[in-house]
Amino acid sequence: MDGRYEPVPVTRLPDDIPMVEMPREMLDKRLIVGFDGFDARSRAFNLLRTQLTKILDAKKWNMIGVTSATPGAGKTFTSVNLAAALSRTEKRKVLLCDLDMRRGSVLKQLGVGANVTLDDCLRGECEDWRDALFKVNNDHFLVLPTEAELYDPTEIITGDRFNSLMRDLRGLGPEYLVVCDLPPVFANDDAMLCMAHLDAYLYIVDHGHTTARQIEESLALLAPAQCLGTVLNRYQGGLGDDYGYGYGDTYGLREYSAKE
Repeated sequence: MDGRYEPVPVTRLPDDIPMVEMPREMLDKRLIVGFDGFDARSRAFNLLRTQLTKILDAKKWNMIGVTSATPGAGKTFTSVNLAAALSRTEKRKVLLCDLDMRRGSVLKQLGVGANVTLDDCLRGECEDWRDALFKVNNDHFLVLPTEAELYDPTEIITGDRFNSLMRDLRGLGPEYLVVCDLPPVFANDDAMLCMAHLDAYLYIVDHGHTTARQIEESLALLAPAQCLGTVLNRYQGGLGDDYGYGYGDTYGLREYSAKE
């Protein structure tokens, strides 16, 4: 039986998770627009949030990844803004988990630091991964950051602490959506190893750079994991805007599966 769907103990989070307040000027500087539903720049993430929520509710999924073929495609930018948009709804909370152990970039995207990070816990330097959590701007947006730049994190990703972490995150239940910022597919096998614990993933396509062959090969490498759809980043047409993000093909979200 697939371990993702075996019953897991309920995971409780502490009540005293610290809050990081990001003022509007800082959000603008970091290109984080998902918190403000009245900001026209957030509309693409609002549309993505709504389409994604429909699929996840129908499938009863609560753990997804966000990846791309290569670095620099905008996966962390998308992860952070999608999580921010999701946090504005009362339906569920969102936990953004940085699983890129070679090049963790969520902290950099947010422009904040952390005293304790997930990689500290996975290396045994911190007893409880919950100690690394912090909230951003509201009680519905939690971040589990990574600061590591490990040459080969395979031992960590396949280790007991990582497996325990994945069980704990799944144990958060339907109240939370866990969004994992994954390594790029072609960087190594890290994304494939992480996907074994997740329900599905979003695939970020860098307009003008990601090729059709890269998309096809990525889907094949990540199979049998379910691709929720593609998000076209830096697209200058349709719903694109001055920030250079947008969506194609029904705003870029449709279900895919790798060819057998």
